[in-house]
Amino acid sequence: MRPSCVLLFVATAWPGMSQSPSALMSAHAAARFLDQATWGPTPASIAELQREGIPTWLNEQFAISTSNLPDQPILDSSGKPNHDMKPVQAAFFQNAVTQPDQLRQRVAFALSQMWVVSAEGGPSAYAFPPYWRIFRNNAFGNYRDIVKAVTLNPAMGRYLNMANNNKANPAKGTSANENYARELMQLFTLGLAELNPDGTAVLDQHKNPIPTYDQTVVTNLAKVLTGWTYPPAPGAQPRNNNPEYYFGQLIPVETEHDTSAKTIFNSVTIPSGQTAEQDLESLLNALMAQPTMAPFVSLQLIQHLVTSNPSPQYIQRVSSVFSNDGTGTTGNLRAVITAILADPEARAADDPSAALNPAFGHLREPVLFMANILRGLNATLTLSSTIYNDTSIQSENLFVPPSVFSYFSPQYRLPGGLLGPEFQIYTTETAAERADVVAAILYGKIDKSTTVNLAPFVQLAGDTGRLLNYVSSTFLHGSMSNALNQAATDAVNAAATPTAKAQAALYIVLTSGEYQIVQ
Repeated sequence: MRPSCVLLFVATAWPGMSQSPSALMSAHAAARFLDQATWGPTPASIAELQREGIPTWLNEQFAISTSNLPDQPILDSSGKPNHDMKPVQAAFFQNAVTQPDQLRQRVAFALSQMWVVSAEGGPSAYAFPPYWRIFRNNAFGNYRDIVKAVTLNPAMGRYLNMANNNKANPAKGTSANENYARELMQLFTLGLAELNPDGTAVLDQHKNPIPTYDQTVVTNLAKVLTGWTYPPAPGAQPRNNNPEYYFGQLIPVETEHDTSAKTIFNSVTIPSGQTAEQDLESLLNALMAQPTMAPFVSLQLIQHLVTSNPSPQYIQRVSSVFSNDGTGTTGNLRAVITAILADPEARAADDPSAALNPAFGHLREPVLFMANILRGLNATLTLSSTIYNDTSIQSENLFVPPSVFSYFSPQYRLPGGLLGPEFQIYTTETAAERADVVAAILYGKIDKSTTVNLAPFVQLAGDTGRLLNYVSSTFLHGSMSNALNQAATDAVNAAATPTAKAQAALYIVLTSGEYQIVQ
């Protein structure tokens, strides 16, 4: 797909795009799309997508931004720094389950897993709502704006030492801190090796991958990023190195900025004599011109939204849109997300009779697993909900990843070689925890502030076939296998009451491999 065709293709070429009743997309196709673009399909959202068509739905999603994480107190009740993440985590899940800006939230969460700041030994809790809003606000904006906003965000400034990174002082034997410079390249923008547009490594004459940078580049890039400090707290006297304060952006301190010439990746030279702000702009321009960024970022977004193992052709189609959205713009995330969801590889199984690629799809990570179930069961959450505890025991503690490498690596591979990032935190123990969580949700023991509505399922319990069809359409895109159908039928027939039958059917399906893997 050529970059110039992206938006036209979206508007005219997807199956089920017409508003004509005879051409409506199937419920199966709608549910699959929503599993990739939202926190989970519901009977109502499936019907809405069928009624509106994808172009209208997408335009609505691009336009709305209703979810928010409320600002938190700087100090706790005892006057100490506030490190209580629970209100932030609870608000996140309430938004995921109930707010309508579903695509924005999914993309923002994916971006936050790429640009990691962790509360584990990191910033105070009040740093996280402002940090999250970078991804919410820019989910459909330009990747360049995300790079700049994160670079100047105090939470990242604290986590990877971007704040108070002073120029070298030979008299004191100090040099610029290299932490953020290294991770900016390795994890956030370029990766370790240069990539072709299809995500494969660029090889030298000896068939070895070509590194995107070396230690000299790290050292020079660290110099580029010197001279920034925290914004002063209200009423505080500004200093060269302000103490931590997480509202606002980092501010430049020119006396602490290294003004020498620096040669960075791609042999780009940043001239001498520039200010901290000018050096940052030069760096942003160099990053957006580096061709490796497009496939590096595109692959990870595809993995989070659609499939762990996209083909090289899929990566190339998306990265070409990242490089040029058809107007000459690089990094247009609205166009990139559209290309990811529109791609023939993403939509190939919308026809239930199509042969299914066994390598397609991805494991539902705990945050997505929980939100998906709760949306399908029309759950009600309050800000006292403790759902975040249930993802934590499944090894995904929201906003508290164990390191800058996030909850799991996008490069994690399964035995046999397939990429399977989410499987890095899938163990015998967490698999058992998933089953326990499903039981707690269905039997009303998840927490006192979270309730689910089983009534639509209970109403159908008198007819096993209709009940299982409804469960399948809600959670499996209407594609339950014969083996799973038989297991669920046996469980339903062994139950005595309509409620017990509905619970039995849901338990069998929601603990099945067919549900755990999004296809």
